[in-house]
Amino acid sequence: MNDTTKAQQVYIETGFENAYFKDYVNNLGNNTLDLSYSKAQEFFIESGFRFKLDEERFTWEIGLGYNKYKINTGFYSGNISIPTTYNLSYVTLKPGINFAAVNERRLKVQIHAHISYDRLIAGTRTYKDNTVNLYKENTFDKSLIRIHRGISVEYVIHDNLSTYIKYNVADSFKEKSQDSNIEESYSFHTKAFSFGLLFYILRLNNRRF
Repeated sequence: MNDTTKAQQVYIETGFENAYFKDYVNNLGNNTLDLSYSKAQEFFIESGFRFKLDEERFTWEIGLGYNKYKINTGFYSGNISIPTTYNLSYVTLKPGINFAAVNERRLKVQIHAHISYDRLIAGTRTYKDNTVNLYKENTFDKSLIRIHRGISVEYVIHDNLSTYIKYNVADSFKEKSQDSNIEESYSFHTKAFSFGLLFYILRLNNRRF
């Protein structure tokens, strides 16, 4: 008789994240973006489900998140950089796979790869003391597809509870804007540090005779 146990977990994760517009090109084919401004750290939260695959070292997961970004940047007008601030809020759907490079009973070091769909739910741009509502105006792309990669360290507290810390980097696909200025393009780049908890919510024991 063999016992095969598959576990389903729920995770809750929170942390801080910064963002900027990577490889920006305007409608004239020029990069007029000033990236020298400090990068603000903003709060995010994510929750979802994780499932063990047949291969012991692999798990896959799917989560729903809420992300806020404050981007301090500037646009050059000649040699003068004009400060511009973006405040953005997204809801995110993110499936992906984890691989345990170190897979001890109590300690796991995992690398991960995810893809996410991010939808803007609120956003403003402040420029020369004027604030524009980006959600209502047709001047900013409202959806992103991003590729995530990173590393996490997980510690198993007991059989039904684990905790972890994670570092994640993500880039959106660089493409010409569909909602904003024609020919404008960039990649939305983010870096995040987070802390999470994993709870077992279901164990299925299948017995074969």
